[in-house]
Amino acid sequence: MSRVKLSEYRAKKILLGDSYAGLSIRPEGDDVMPTSGTWVAKVDQGVKKRFKQGLIVVDKPAAELAASVESWKGRGFTQFILEPFFPHSPQEEQYFSMERVREGIRVLHAKDGGVDIEAHPEMVKQYLIASTTDISMIASTSQIPQAFLERCLEMFDKNFFAFLEINPLVIKNGEVHLLDAAVLVDDAGAFFTDTWNNADLVESKLKHPAEAQVEALAATTPASLKLSIINPDGALFFLLSGGGGSIVIADEAQLLGAGALIGNYGEYSGGPTRQETYLYAKEVLGVMLASKAKKKALIIAGGIANFTDMKSTFSGIIDALREVAPDMRAAGIKVFVRRGGPNETVGLAIMREFLTKENLLGAVDGSDAIITKAVDDAITFVRV
Repeated sequence: MSRVKLSEYRAKKILLGDSYAGLSIRPEGDDVMPTSGTWVAKVDQGVKKRFKQGLIVVDKPAAELAASVESWKGRGFTQFILEPFFPHSPQEEQYFSMERVREGIRVLHAKDGGVDIEAHPEMVKQYLIASTTDISMIASTSQIPQAFLERCLEMFDKNFFAFLEINPLVIKNGEVHLLDAAVLVDDAGAFFTDTWNNADLVESKLKHPAEAQVEALAATTPASLKLSIINPDGALFFLLSGGGGSIVIADEAQLLGAGALIGNYGEYSGGPTRQETYLYAKEVLGVMLASKAKKKALIIAGGIANFTDMKSTFSGIIDALREVAPDMRAAGIKVFVRRGGPNETVGLAIMREFLTKENLLGAVDGSDAIITKAVDDAITFVRV
C-alpha cells in the first residue's frame, strides 16, 4: 500500500460535492470550454509550485482559457482544471492540512500566511483529532466552521485519505473556499470506494515519451514491461530482467557512487516475446543514444530466470541493437551482459557473436558470474 495523489478536481469534488463549480479538462473527455465569466485555469497533474512554472493563470476571461490550455499541452501536460475566479485579498488566505498519524489525525492551521506559509512557520498551530469530540474545540480555537471540519473528517475516513492540504483556504461570511487542494490517498482504497478510481490518480512528473510507449506496450501483454527515465543524459543504461535482480543491480551502481550516472530503471520479465522485447529495447536504446553523456554503456543483466527464454529475449534485443549498431559504435558505447535462465548457453552465444561482430562487446557473462558483474564492468568502463 502506498500514498498516491488524487487530481485536484476529484479532491475538491469529494470535499464539496455538487456545490463545486470547477471543470475538468482531460484528453479522453469531450469537454466544453466556458463561454462567459472570469476563471482560474491550472495544470492538474500533481505538479508543485505551479505559479512559478507558469502553470496557473488567474482572473482570465473565458475567451482566453483555450490559449492557456493549448500552451500547456504544447509542454506535454494533458489534464487541466478550470474554476470560477474568486476575488479575495492575500490577507484572507489561510493554511489548513490534515494527516493520518499513529495517534489519530493531525491538523495544521495558520490564520495568516496561505501560499507564503513556509516563510512563517511560527504561525502554524497543531491539533490532534483522536475522536469526533475534538472537532468542536478545534473549530472554536481556529475559527474554521465546525461543519466544514466534520465534512473533512467524514470524507477523510470514507475515501481512504492519508493527507489533505488546502492552501490557500479562504473563509468569507462563514463560507469556506478551497482555492487550492491536494489529497493523498491509500492506493488500496480503489478497491473499496466508488468515489474515486485509478483514473483520478495523477503523477507529479511528465512521462518521458519512451515511458509512455512502454506503458502502452505493457497494456497489450501479460509480460511485465516497465521503464522509468531517471537521467536522460546519464551514462549507464539498463535492460534488466526480473524485479529482485534488477534492484540488486541498480543498487550496486548507487553503492559504487555511480547513482548520478544511471539513465533509466525498469525491467522486462514474465516471458515477453521476441517482438515485445525488441520494442522494449528499442525505447531504451533511443534514450541512450540521445543522452549527452561523453561515455556511455549498455547493461543487459538480471538474475537467473525461471521461464523467460534467453534465446527469444536476447534475439529481440539483438534485433533492436542491429538497427542502431552504427550509431552506438560512433558514440563509443560498449555492451556488458550478465544473465542466466532457460536457453542460457544459446542466448549468451548469439549475443556474444553479435556484439563481437559489431565491435560493441564489453563483456558477456552467464549465471556462473556474480549478479553485479555487468554493472561493475560498465562503471569501470565509463569512468576510464
